[in-house]
Amino acid sequence: MPQLSDIEVAKRIRTGTIDNLYFFYGHDIASVEAYTKRLTAKVVPSENQDLNLHKFDGKDLDLGVLGDVCEGLPMFSERTCVTINDLDIEVLKKEDLSYLQNILSDLPETTVVIIYSTGINVYKSKTRLLEKTGRFAAFCAKNGVACEFKFKSQNDLAKIIIAKVEKQGSKISKSSAVYLAQKTLCDMLITNNEIAKLCAYANKREITNADIDLLCSTQVETDSFRLADAIAKGDAKSSFNILDRLYADQLDTVTIVGGISSSFIDLYRARLARDSKRTYKNAAEDFSYPKNLEFKIQNAYRDCSGYKTDRLRKCIQYLSKADLDLKSSKTDSRIILEKTITKMLIR
Repeated sequence: MPQLSDIEVAKRIRTGTIDNLYFFYGHDIASVEAYTKRLTAKVVPSENQDLNLHKFDGKDLDLGVLGDVCEGLPMFSERTCVTINDLDIEVLKKEDLSYLQNILSDLPETTVVIIYSTGINVYKSKTRLLEKTGRFAAFCAKNGVACEFKFKSQNDLAKIIIAKVEKQGSKISKSSAVYLAQKTLCDMLITNNEIAKLCAYANKREITNADIDLLCSTQVETDSFRLADAIAKGDAKSSFNILDRLYADQLDTVTIVGGISSSFIDLYRARLARDSKRTYKNAAEDFSYPKNLEFKIQNAYRDCSGYKTDRLRKCIQYLSKADLDLKSSKTDSRIILEKTITKMLIR
């Protein structure tokens, strides 16, 4: 079976189409965990899990014990479920990996094995798996199901947010759901935590942007874009107000400079795309933006029309010098940043 999307996996679980082997991984850890729990409950009902659910930690996996458990028959249940969390394929010896694959390629019909990664790195780059892990994913896809859980786009996540909020008895508009998705950088794990807080606070009423601003943790990338946008517009008051908020959240100056620099690079790339008659989608593809961060270049493309390319380039140069000064000068870091922002505000 080829690699499946999370939507395809969800459909198979919902319709009761169960395979013997699963490999779940991806940047969206919350979804990896959620699908593992959902599949486990489908394979072995909760009342039968004491005897038929076997959980292994991949860090100290005993392959002999695993083989015995996989060969065992279920007791008072249709299937046995075996879960293995954080199995680091990269560190397995060649003979151990071969032994593992022999077990997994010949599973009894009554055994389901779910291997899922939540606390180890499986990526060589943003989108490419480590070499041995990539080959193992292909093996799992051939013998069962492999699924990569990517971060959702802001619109996809907004739909999920609306459904989750309504399930807890509150409401949220589509625009506010998109705003929350952007504020959490489309990270499902962070989003779930924020939804729980917002629903408890709203107490059945509609959740607003003001609620989100009041309760949700600041992600430096989102406020950094607002700061970069205010600087590019020459709005000194807003610029220093946003900077005060960032410091109030106890962010260090190097992190703030990194965030502002990233946002100005988004604006610069968007401006170049506009100049070249290309869309924000083209720019996202050209500069390899992951799906969950595509909104950054989309927002930059929307807002950059009034900014001159030369000015954006000069601002990036100022920030580059500030980064160097922060790492080599004994001057107070906040003074360095405030001087840099003042220079950038001069048109």
